[in-house]
Amino acid sequence: MSSQILPRKHFRAGRAIFRKGDAGDVAYVIQSGTVEIVRPVVDQRRIIASLAAGEIFGEMALIDGRPRMADAIALTDVTVLAIPVDQFEHKLKEADPFVRALLRMFVKNLRVMTEKAIAAEMRMEAMSRRQADEAVVAAVAEAVKPAAS
Repeated sequence: MSSQILPRKHFRAGRAIFRKGDAGDVAYVIQSGTVEIVRPVVDQRRIIASLAAGEIFGEMALIDGRPRMADAIALTDVTVLAIPVDQFEHKLKEADPFVRALLRMFVKNLRVMTEKAIAAEMRMEAMSRRQADEAVVAAVAEAVKPAAS
């Protein structure tokens, strides 16, 4: 980033680093530990990604200014470098306008694809449950059917 030293933060295993819907004012680079990016859907949690040392997360909200689309949960004890939005924006402003537009487009597409993938997964699970229920009903009906004389 700039010559400023980025603040280091520590999160205990199981702790939320941020939640879906939160404002995005910081991106994080993992120095140690593992972070899961999890999307709460209805009464379930969909794991979108599992990230380790050297990986960045939370950057999408800084690029497009939209709220967080998922939870970031420390799977293990985690140490991160926090990149404040002002430093992130400063670096982004230094980039070529084409690159900035490309990043915004990538983030928009990633948000849309993630939403569609979660919706498709939920539809597939619903169909599987429905098929399993139908198989149980058919098996019970067959079991209670009177024997042919």
